[in-house]
Amino acid sequence: MVEKEMEDPCLEVLRKWIKSLSDGTSGQEVETSATRGIRLVKAHKGFILCDMIIHSGLLDKSGHWDVSAMATLVDMIASFASYTATSCHQVTLDLSISYYSTAKVQEEVEIEAKVVGEMDDLTSVIVEVRKKQNGELVALGKLWMAVARKNSKQTSKL
Repeated sequence: MVEKEMEDPCLEVLRKWIKSLSDGTSGQEVETSATRGIRLVKAHKGFILCDMIIHSGLLDKSGHWDVSAMATLVDMIASFASYTATSCHQVTLDLSISYYSTAKVQEEVEIEAKVVGEMDDLTSVIVEVRKKQNGELVALGKLWMAVARKNSKQTSKL
């Protein structure tokens, strides 16, 4: 069960969103594969904590968690965290990930995302992926996200 520190309607939306990705009932194949089995542990405005067990569909040829699957997960979790802060769907403008170690099949990881800054329609998010057993840092993502707008008439100022 998700620990709720703050009653917010977007947290219920988030819980359903993550559950549907985790069980594969919604989302694109790349999203559902990267998030299969993910579990929301804690959420409040600007903060998400999830855990998941690495499954065989996430492995590269050498049997380690594939970096592209990690990148997809980091991007998705950052999107969830930014949603809790803004109640708006956001798109990634800038993504930087540093990889420190890896994980193997059946290892459990924790994914923590925090909104660390907001400016106009931009949100900055930090995502840490750690092995649950020993806290070892697996990856650190830094993202800038922007509010997604349909039919935007904004033109470039370049």
